[in-house]
Amino acid sequence: MTSSGGLWSIRVSVPLGEAEQISAIEAALEPFAVALSSFEVEGGLAWAVEALSDGEPDRHAIRGALAGTGIGDAAVAMAVLPERDWVVESQSRLPPLQAGRFFVHGSHFSGAAPHGSSVLQIDAGLAFGTGRHETTSGCLLVLDDLARRRRFSRPLDMGCGSGILALAMAQLWNVPVLACDNDRQAVAVARENAALNGLDRLVRVVKSQGYAASAIRRGGPFDLIVANILARPLCRLARGLARHLADDGVAILSGLLVGQEEEILTAHRRHGLVLVDRKRLGDWSVLVLAPDSGA
Repeated sequence: MTSSGGLWSIRVSVPLGEAEQISAIEAALEPFAVALSSFEVEGGLAWAVEALSDGEPDRHAIRGALAGTGIGDAAVAMAVLPERDWVVESQSRLPPLQAGRFFVHGSHFSGAAPHGSSVLQIDAGLAFGTGRHETTSGCLLVLDDLARRRRFSRPLDMGCGSGILALAMAQLWNVPVLACDNDRQAVAVARENAALNGLDRLVRVVKSQGYAASAIRRGGPFDLIVANILARPLCRLARGLARHLADDGVAILSGLLVGQEEEILTAHRRHGLVLVDRKRLGDWSVLVLAPDSGA
């Protein structure tokens, strides 16, 4: 079940007065985690964010991921865990999530989904996107809103992680969805999740650095592009997004903090894309862009 390195705990201590950092820390650690949780410690006087890693974590990569959160090295503790089924134990504490019409649950869930829900099974694993982070749940809410007003026929999930947003789009419109990620493990996880949810006939997952894959060049222009990644890559990929988005297309961008909105919007205005809507969940933002019809 785990690699030869065993299962490791990456625990970040967060003082009570800095609890607003928890979302950013969770987002930084999720790519390294097979399970992730946040909880009170010291009798409610502090918080801890704990990621479980399959094998010894790359300490340099962890420090780099946490660099933007303001957390120092002294607050981070890493240790190998004794043999127990920690992943199952952690996942069993994750409740199902409702985001608009979407009901997202792990494999441990044995209850009944609410009537009329679009059900997705996604376990915490080695690729970002269980629906529980505000960036992902925010994208699900925006997709739900869009589906009430319009159909899309050629969606693209850029930086798909677990594939949850590609699966959601396939469910909403029953159309082929192209998904891509630059991480080989994420591609494998997304393909597994597509099969698990009975959507592998609709969702195609490919490895791609940005928009470089031939499947993306052949499949465009796309009338809907979703990119839930991070602020810096969103800016870097702005030109590629504009080139591959249809003239009447819509782009949903997330993985960014509210304070990073203007940076993202400026990068995309340079390529003729303007803000048409936004959704904020706590410190996190989802931006909805479209080609500037007056340009």
